[in-house]
Amino acid sequence: MQLKEVFTRIEKKAELHSYIEQIPAKYKKTQKAYLAALVKLSYLLYITQSDQKPQIKELLEELSQIPFEENYDYWTWVEHALVLQARIAREEEQQAVYDQSMQLIEDALNTGEEAVVKVKHNVQARFVKGETLSTQTIDAAIKKNDTSMECEQRILYVMKLFKIKELGAQPPYTDEKVEQESTEYMKRINEIVEQVGIEKVEPFK
Repeated sequence: MQLKEVFTRIEKKAELHSYIEQIPAKYKKTQKAYLAALVKLSYLLYITQSDQKPQIKELLEELSQIPFEENYDYWTWVEHALVLQARIAREEEQQAVYDQSMQLIEDALNTGEEAVVKVKHNVQARFVKGETLSTQTIDAAIKKNDTSMECEQRILYVMKLFKIKELGAQPPYTDEKVEQESTEYMKRINEIVEQVGIEKVEPFK
């Protein structure tokens, strides 16, 4: 399935139109940038607009249709969409949706030659232990007093935390630690959005 087809279907959905039209044209110049903007949008809405759950699920359903084609510049974003889809399904006890989302992630992980798959599993093993997490970009935004940048970087961090959770958190990043940090970061994201307005943060900025 072509990305353009997915984008076209998303743009035609009346429930999402008010959000999609606010995404700046600069993010629509390349498919990768637009995909990233749409995934960030899904997380931003999940964190700050709990009453928009149907719209979020509809957006994620479309993004989940994008197949794995061994291009991680794109798949990394699709994977994050699948993670959020799985999280919402788990919260709503929709086991079939959860299983489907996680299976797509697993299938991509196990695609490729044996040596490649082994490397991917090793990378994931490090990831679920939190070894690749860093707050440097968040700290830099805070130092610059750039709340919009801070919000974006916190959303990206939450995306990683959610991925750790759904892939199976491993010590020292236990489920409890992931949930504690996620709650803390989402609280701050909500504070920023309340302070500056949702239209002043990514992907609307």
